Amino acid sequence: MAGSYNASLNRVPFLDALRGLAAIWVVVVHVAMLPSPRLPVAPFLDLFVVNGTMGVDLFFVVSAFSLCLSMPVHDREVRPILGFALRRFFRIAPLFYLIILVMCIHNFSGVKIDGKSILLNMTFLFNLVPGYQTSIVPAGWTVGVEMVFYMIFPFLYRFSKGVILSVSVFFASICIATLFFMNINLFVADPFNYYLYSILYRAPIFTFGLIAFYLLPLLEKHPEGKRIGLALLTFVPVMFFAITANKVAIFDKYYWEGVMFGALVVGLGLLPVAVIVNPVSAWLGRISYSVYLLHSLFIVVLIPTMRSIQGMVESPTIAFMLSLTMTLALVIPSAFLLNYFVEDPVNKWGKRFSSRVAGRKNVGALATGEPVLAESSMG
Repeated sequence: MAGSYNASLNRVPFLDALRGLAAIWVVVVHVAMLPSPRLPVAPFLDLFVVNGTMGVDLFFVVSAFSLCLSMPVHDREVRPILGFALRRFFRIAPLFYLIILVMCIHNFSGVKIDGKSILLNMTFLFNLVPGYQTSIVPAGWTVGVEMVFYMIFPFLYRFSKGVILSVSVFFASICIATLFFMNINLFVADPFNYYLYSILYRAPIFTFGLIAFYLLPLLEKHPEGKRIGLALLTFVPVMFFAITANKVAIFDKYYWEGVMFGALVVGLGLLPVAVIVNPVSAWLGRISYSVYLLHSLFIVVLIPTMRSIQGMVESPTIAFMLSLTMTLALVIPSAFLLNYFVEDPVNKWGKRFSSRVAGRKNVGALATGEPVLAESSMG
């Protein structure tokens, strides 16, 4: 990919910024919704708060875009799929396993924890098994979706080169999801909930990351690229209000979130406005995974304090804002420490290990037309 989004770069600021904002948006909705009854918020703010679950789908779009950026690195490896799988494992598993251990010591959310659930979570297969899709880890269902997507991504990437093919993959994934929904009652006792958490329902959202990946470099070359970026960014809030007001058609309104976030990714790629892409949001993006996995634990512990704040503060909106500020004041430093001492070191070691196991192709031999060892095959 061209320009500042070259795969050799370790970080892409606008993608980090979106990860950071997505993580904070998820914290916002959970601070309001996890206490029972929920914390009330003024109507003018509540629309944004209750739709914080969209932050997860923003993660999905950004994740697919980022995976596309990383693929040229794997293409230079002898065993690219193995290298890809190992890097994804070391990126996700260590912190996830740590939270599983914490949950086994103290079950914060009251979820069922037994030998089967631990095994399914350790192997990242829980998304596929009815009754276990929500994960032992609070809000960890998204990790189950991500890990199954990682399994299919190398094949999607291989067969969806370009904007047109990526759009075709989106429509194909909707067809598959629809057929799955029509027949899921034949296989599980609670078809709606199983479908809601299923990778097949969520997969079309990921495809907008692929579409954005191929669309962005084309628009970068356009002489009106920055103005197109501005148009896409102004399209995003319009799309948000259309989705939340149910003023969309053709396919499930959930998938219009993919359109919205795809436009956001491309728009920021063309025009990284400072109000969204800045050192603070980019830094939050670098610790966003830790923020995501930790925040629910803190919220559950803080619920009694939130109730006390409600009793002392007359305005429900101010009480909510104080509760949110308190939560972020604890979650963000804790996430930074976890990222610094656990996530980053293990991830860096995992990258080195993955590179050794995956191997590098004999680039010189390829350039001169000499035969390469059979070991270099995809298998």
